[in-house]
Amino acid sequence: NGEPVFQSYHSTYDSDHHNFFPSGTVGIPPVEAGYMALAYRYAREHGYEVPDAHFWAICGDSEFREGSMYEAVPDFAERELGSLTWIVDYNRQSLDGQRITNPEIVGGTDADRIERTMAANGWEVIQLRHGYKRQTLFKKAGGDAFQNFLEKELEDYELQALLLVQDMKALKKGIAKEHPNMKKFLESVSDQELFEAIRDFGGHDIIAMADAMEMSKKSTRRPTIIIAHTLKGWGLRCAAMPGNHSQLPTEDEVMELKSKQGINGTALFERFAAGSNEGKFLKDRGDRLLADIKAQSVLKEKNQNYFLKKLTEWGEIPESLDINTKMTSYPHTQWMLGQLTAKLTRISNTPLEENKLVEKQKPLTETEKPFKLPGELFISMAPDVGTSTNLNPAMDGKIFGAPVVTDLETELGVKDHKLPDMVPGEEVTDRFLRFEIAEGNVMSCVGAFGRMRDTVGIPIIPLMTVYDFFIKRALDQYFYNLYWKSSFICVGTPSGVTLSPEGAQHGWKSDIQIPNQITWEPLFCQELDWILCDTIKRHVMNNNAGRTGTLLRLVTRGAEQKDMLHYLKKQARFKSGLEGQLARAEFPVAAGVNEEEVSAVDESTILRQVREEVLQGAYYLIDYRGYAGYEPGDNVVNILSMGSPSTEAIKASETLLAHGVSNMAAGFFGGAGFI
Repeated sequence: NGEPVFQSYHSTYDSDHHNFFPSGTVGIPPVEAGYMALAYRYAREHGYEVPDAHFWAICGDSEFREGSMYEAVPDFAERELGSLTWIVDYNRQSLDGQRITNPEIVGGTDADRIERTMAANGWEVIQLRHGYKRQTLFKKAGGDAFQNFLEKELEDYELQALLLVQDMKALKKGIAKEHPNMKKFLESVSDQELFEAIRDFGGHDIIAMADAMEMSKKSTRRPTIIIAHTLKGWGLRCAAMPGNHSQLPTEDEVMELKSKQGINGTALFERFAAGSNEGKFLKDRGDRLLADIKAQSVLKEKNQNYFLKKLTEWGEIPESLDINTKMTSYPHTQWMLGQLTAKLTRISNTPLEENKLVEKQKPLTETEKPFKLPGELFISMAPDVGTSTNLNPAMDGKIFGAPVVTDLETELGVKDHKLPDMVPGEEVTDRFLRFEIAEGNVMSCVGAFGRMRDTVGIPIIPLMTVYDFFIKRALDQYFYNLYWKSSFICVGTPSGVTLSPEGAQHGWKSDIQIPNQITWEPLFCQELDWILCDTIKRHVMNNNAGRTGTLLRLVTRGAEQKDMLHYLKKQARFKSGLEGQLARAEFPVAAGVNEEEVSAVDESTILRQVREEVLQGAYYLIDYRGYAGYEPGDNVVNILSMGSPSTEAIKASETLLAHGVSNMAAGFFGGAGFI
């Protein structure tokens, strides 16, 4: 309801959501943090102003089994995201109880496995096992045995059991029996020291935690993971208890906690005294955080004003990119996507000043100049399907990524120049993100880049392509993007009947009904042109509230582009000076004028009207209202269709007319997009 709230799961719909990633135990927010770090670096390398930010994400040790996180782990390392730190709350418990792993098979505790896994994937790893009290005891006689006991001998499940024991004398006796090398140490510490030491995890030592976080920022090329060992329910009676996930403290325990904290009266919470060291520190820290938040708000507004002014410098963004389809035989919408993105790429890399043009570059036309900045803001990406979804021109020599290799193929004279140049770099003209077959990563990435507009005021326009069937491979991330109010374009192509011939898991198709999105499935290339240009304009002008996610479903099945105007010109509403009613030349009707003998209005007028209808969701391609013999309820059939099956819908309309079943009776919707 918009009121300030304090809750576990942050939401973009909360009024106090500043710079929080919407959270939940599905392993997606930490991934979004990584791709937001990439988006910041991308923006900075392309000359835009962003804060010098470090990105932090915390997750549970059980959540760290989520596949979404492991899918992203090698990608973040290979992209050298040193501004990313993940913190694993390693408390050895999950919602259902104590975690029981297999130390014999995996070679240690789960913390050991995580450390080896992350190190093998190029991450810096910080194990934060021990607090100050433990560190002190390690220096005593036999302390090394105690440290080895905690780090090498004690299994997680065994540790959790020891944490439940309150009788320290009995505990000492039991440990000494099972671990004779600990006897000397146990004799040198009091019961209270042992009780506190067993519970003194590094994740609860604020100094150790701060040191680890500072250390994580030192590596500028590698992401870092901090494995913070903690005790679930620390300081409470339910500490380490298997069912403590949903357990609440009793009233007398709350009173006991108040007493320990020196809180008097009826208040449950109380600030530190303003004059205390803690109070002074928190006041200073709070002031700095608020100043940083305000500074980012100022920067966001500055960026927004800059782009809004710059975007209108050459006039309004046109309604079309004017792609000529007349010389192409039966083009399809995926082909059109390639033409549109290729033109945006060309425009973005063409200087406005003619004296800066290089050989073979043509100056931008007046209708192309308004697309210059949107083209520069446009970035595309794909899960290893860029070439098969017609993004070749946007990829060729324009891969943005850590420059880790030289172009050895060119040096050796074996470069195939018919294929896109995939050598990565960080030039200002590099605007394609290459991925392995990892749909979840790409979906998270397109969502993070789509949040740059609302986070720092830079309206980067992210577009991803993916075979439509495999959108379901990233549905969690897709939902997250929409819930996060990210503004992005997802292109599912090929889709439906044009992908199914590949067999196996390529034939599924489903509509996706999630709030904050709009989906389109055009038939004609012109429809896609209008839709994409409108989507880009809405994005950069921040005019897409409630529909920030755009899903385009395209096909690789060609369509006769001439059919669009061919059928539109037959409609009575587009006839010039019409008197009376019309009839099709092939099916003459008494009192009906041959429609071919009545001229249509000019094509620009027709297309202008139809464009509005397309963007509203649907239009009549074939419409016999105004024709002689048109009798709704008697001989009128409405055929509704979207995308490629519309070819069959057109044939069905003609068949109905030929058989006189519904003479002059086909009402046809094409190019529909539904919110």
